[in-house]
Amino acid sequence: VVKNAIYKVIRAASATDLGENLVVQGGTFNNDAVLRSFELELGRQVTRPTIAGIMGAFGAALAVKDLNLAKSEMLNEKALESFSHSARPTVCKSCTNRCNLTINEFDGGRKFISGNRCERGLGKKKDDSMPNMYKFKHDYLRNLKPKENATRGKVGIPMGLNMYENLPFWHAFLTALDFHVVLSPESNRKIYLKGQYTIPSDTVCYPAKLMHGHIEALLDAGITTIFYPCLPYNFDEKLGDNHYNCPVVAYYPELLAGNVKRLDTIKYLTPYFGLHRKKDFIKKAAEYFGKEYNIAKSEIKTACDCAYNAYDKYRSDIKAEGDRIIKFAREHNYPIIVLAGRPYHVDPEINHGIDSLLNSFKLCVITEDSISAKLEKQPVKVLNQWTYHSRLYSAARYVATQPDMQLIQLISFGCGIDAITGDEVRSILENSGKLYTQIKIDEIYNLGAVKIRIRSLLAANIKGDK
Repeated sequence: VVKNAIYKVIRAASATDLGENLVVQGGTFNNDAVLRSFELELGRQVTRPTIAGIMGAFGAALAVKDLNLAKSEMLNEKALESFSHSARPTVCKSCTNRCNLTINEFDGGRKFISGNRCERGLGKKKDDSMPNMYKFKHDYLRNLKPKENATRGKVGIPMGLNMYENLPFWHAFLTALDFHVVLSPESNRKIYLKGQYTIPSDTVCYPAKLMHGHIEALLDAGITTIFYPCLPYNFDEKLGDNHYNCPVVAYYPELLAGNVKRLDTIKYLTPYFGLHRKKDFIKKAAEYFGKEYNIAKSEIKTACDCAYNAYDKYRSDIKAEGDRIIKFAREHNYPIIVLAGRPYHVDPEINHGIDSLLNSFKLCVITEDSISAKLEKQPVKVLNQWTYHSRLYSAARYVATQPDMQLIQLISFGCGIDAITGDEVRSILENSGKLYTQIKIDEIYNLGAVKIRIRSLLAANIKGDK
């Protein structure tokens, strides 16, 4: 417990980093063994106040006292005699997030609702006036239309991982080849549970786990051809030393083939492609689809042109929307949050509605890839070989130059690479006087801790700047 607190949470390199005179607080330090372990690890004697376990309550009381309220909202002795409380769980059905709400009811008809990610759970109308790049990207991808009456039939695409990056490319490519592209349904808890029995390791990230359910959903819908290529490389954006996809993103199609036995009964297409070199891709695609479907190279070349144009337009539209949101925020004096992560964090099931939660605090939300190209490549302290991570570092450097921007990094539990990216992004921001905020997400829906992180950032920096 002590080593985790010192070296992973506080991130102290040595005892001298913490100073000579230390005061500890929190209920954990009521444990004498924890207190002594802390002293032995640091080689220091520390002060534990007699109220260590309730210092947060004292702090709250002092904060309220500073408000100089005319009347206390505390219940008096008479009111306490008739005090009653009950709690019941329910599920909000106002949108696809399906928030798990807890309705607390008190005497006198008083009510408090928790667990909501937006205002709808409180019975209020959701405020859609705040710009949100996550919503823009999600709607853009989900609104891509399939070709009706396609002569080569239907082909399914599982909507997850790098498809949140490359879908415009593949959708345009397959549509131009006269396929009817079918996307798997929106991610939700049922999708996850549908594929859970085929997940070989519980240590993999939640975005990867969801892919099992998306495959099962396509199979349940009667899709007999599924296209999910292996992509060791992403597009080269000239921001890093290389442009790999992470191993999970690159090779997960093969893991699915080895664990979802139902795929043996259909045509499951998992070719190895590299989209970063157009000429090589045309050659490889002509070989692969010529063999599988007897498609002429000239038709493949035309489809490739459509695909690259569609991807370029998608990237251009993201940057344009980012510029529009920044302009809107500055015209209305709203703070800007760069909610940075991976392309698949746009999935509402994965991000748990954190983007909407930020909007509820009157914050404009953009993504790392909408601003990453605003600065030239700069050196970092780590091996910078993944495209998505290069965007993170570049976005952090840009945020460090903007007084009205803060960066929050989303990390999926189980992502080993983010142990590196988190430290580097933290270093970039803190060296420029910015606060680093990390939110680690997995299958858990409770956003209580997330709200605390956001409020802390607002209180410590954004409101302080104003």
